Amino acid sequence: MGSETPQNDQADSTSSNDQPSTGSTITSSPTVNTNRATRLVTIAVAIAAILVGGSYYATTYAINEAKANLLDHKLEIAQEWITFAQKVPFVKKSEIHFLTARLERRKGNYRQMSKYLDLAQDAGYDPEMIARERILASAQSADLEKARPHLAKFLEDPRGDEREICEAYVIGFIQFQLNDSAIDLVKAWQQDFPADARPHYLEGIIYKSMNVNKEAEQCFLNALKVDPKYYAAAMEIADVLLELKNTERALKYLKLAEGDPFLLIDSYVAQAHCYRMLGQADKAEKILRIVLQKTPDHYAASNELGRILVVDRRYAEAIPLLQPIVDNDELLTDPRQSLAMALRGEGRLEEAQAHFDAVEDIKNHLATANQIVETIGNGPDSINDRLTVAQIFWRYGSEQDAMVWMRTAYLLNSKYLPTLEFLLMYYKEKVKQNPELQIQVVKFEREIAFAKAQANRSVDDGTTAPGSGPAPSNVPILPQQNQTENTAPAPSTN
Repeated sequence: MGSETPQNDQADSTSSNDQPSTGSTITSSPTVNTNRATRLVTIAVAIAAILVGGSYYATTYAINEAKANLLDHKLEIAQEWITFAQKVPFVKKSEIHFLTARLERRKGNYRQMSKYLDLAQDAGYDPEMIARERILASAQSADLEKARPHLAKFLEDPRGDEREICEAYVIGFIQFQLNDSAIDLVKAWQQDFPADARPHYLEGIIYKSMNVNKEAEQCFLNALKVDPKYYAAAMEIADVLLELKNTERALKYLKLAEGDPFLLIDSYVAQAHCYRMLGQADKAEKILRIVLQKTPDHYAASNELGRILVVDRRYAEAIPLLQPIVDNDELLTDPRQSLAMALRGEGRLEEAQAHFDAVEDIKNHLATANQIVETIGNGPDSINDRLTVAQIFWRYGSEQDAMVWMRTAYLLNSKYLPTLEFLLMYYKEKVKQNPELQIQVVKFEREIAFAKAQANRSVDDGTTAPGSGPAPSNVPILPQQNQTENTAPAPSTN
């Protein structure tokens, strides 16, 4: 456990009840209504300013609020202010387009980002700032080959974007498992902006990705110490505490996270999980029913309720909750295992066995990948192992994990032919969803052609080419994934 802070006491005293409010709807929560009402009143004041002739000041206020909320990673609120600013007379369209592009970059919607940057450029926005934003997108999406040479220059002349620069590069470093570089950058960020909770939060994300839970917890506690309303940190503390089997304290932090209306539903689902773990299934079911009333397609809530129903032998109720989850993603082993048990309980034995077999196959392959990870080295000799792990995770785990390991292989040797072929296959799949990624397909086709030419020349000369060498052994063929990301996925940084 990390050292206690006043925020722990705050979390403990957040609610005297042992469960969230379970009225007719979730939106009955006073926290949601109060936060929403506050924002609406503020916007109403801005509108009133326009009506009395203060359009310039209203515009400036709206723009500043949009910028501030973007910096605080309150993307939904930033969107509200941008939408409001668009309706204000005499607003600079170029600035609105640029802020919208930055918002889309923050969300990871790079195609939309590019569209609005083009509009900003056409409207006369600073070309250098537009170029910088594109490089920040490269950093954030882990295209460090393109972005990394610009980091020092950006920090020497940040143009007020120090926090934007740090965050984009930290996220990119995390995706390449360059954890030391990421931590160095967040430490500098913390020193320069001591009132900013975000770098403490991201430091926690880094340690959490390394499975260093105690340090991660302390970083998230530090974020709450800087800003007691940084509720995303409370959610992460709860997740760490659940890993440490401290369910009761996790529950208290989940209740604290109810203060953010955008985290409310996720908080409720996680609370239901805690109650189930504590043997209070009835209480968990009550909460989940309310969640699903508001958001019928919430897969996490459906999965959690499905597990409760299976344990209670209410198989016929569980199947319609679990089946859509499995249909959407067959690699999710927990809901698939629960579905198999429900089908078996209903006497549908062949269907059940097929799901049991699939779950076992997935678990065996992931176990193999994890065994390799435990012994993997850091030098160039580890490239084949890294590619093997990437391929297994691609087929049987998550795309994000697969790309993390692929990127580390690429970082060790950007001219290694099997790595380049992996990347080409990846982008050929992704381009079907995002045609703009065709530029990546072309890039890796060229790099493969060059690597093969180098290998042929090396054979003729009797030397070893940088991109030559044996391909990973026993690697499955890269299959198509049912993913929709615009680029290689980023880690969860909320």
